[in-house]
Amino acid sequence: MKARSSVVPSYVRPTPRRLAGLPSSGWTVVLVATALVAIDGYARSGAVSRLDLVPVGEMAIRAVEMLAEPDFVVDALLRSVLLICVSFAASAVLGVTVAYAMARWRWVHRAVKPYVDVFYALPIFALYPVMVVMFGTGVVPIILLSTLFSVVIVISHALVGFETTPAIVTKLARSLEMSRTQQLRKILMPSALPDILVGLKLGLAYAIIAVLATEFILATTGLGQVVNRAYNNFNTVDMYAGIVFVSAFALLANLALGAALRAFDWRRR
Repeated sequence: MKARSSVVPSYVRPTPRRLAGLPSSGWTVVLVATALVAIDGYARSGAVSRLDLVPVGEMAIRAVEMLAEPDFVVDALLRSVLLICVSFAASAVLGVTVAYAMARWRWVHRAVKPYVDVFYALPIFALYPVMVVMFGTGVVPIILLSTLFSVVIVISHALVGFETTPAIVTKLARSLEMSRTQQLRKILMPSALPDILVGLKLGLAYAIIAVLATEFILATTGLGQVVNRAYNNFNTVDMYAGIVFVSAFALLANLALGAALRAFDWRRR
């Protein structure tokens, strides 16, 4: 006898938590492991020059060796991580503050919104010669460029969160004679928090990209400069080892923010 198909429409059925016995995180591990094995096999096959690609095992071994070099750890790895953290923190604070001001005062919204809208068409890195003239080649221009690059995505998502707060809730707050600070702390921030966290997660990715890319052209040290110097010197192993550090930091940082997103996002509970 033919089994009867489900009468529940597919678009309202709950998304299965497992596929072929594995959760989504398990499939992520499988896909990453498969990609690494494929890259390693391709590098060892002789089909590509060692100047273009080295086996994954050699990348990992060299990355571990670089961790034993104090100059690399202090001047490159920790320096880049610190710049990323400072840029991300600055963009997070500035982005949420500007978004709240845009939602609170109409004139601020009208003044800032055009720049937010055309952000992706603006060549932010074209400003680096001006930054060099004004601030030299130290950490200040790197932080400023990275903050400018990542703050807009935080503003965009935070603004969506603030503006989608139900009007009836704000009217209720006014009827209860709540102060602006109380409204922000008890109504606007909890309501906008899921969107703010999404913006912060994207802002972190933008900060990582901006810091490493800026170090290529502005810095004499840093992880981005290590990769750039290795590339120019045809030191393929060191170049890929630097990329391993970049990938590992980006992965760990996104996992940490993803955990925060799941913990604070009340819409996922």
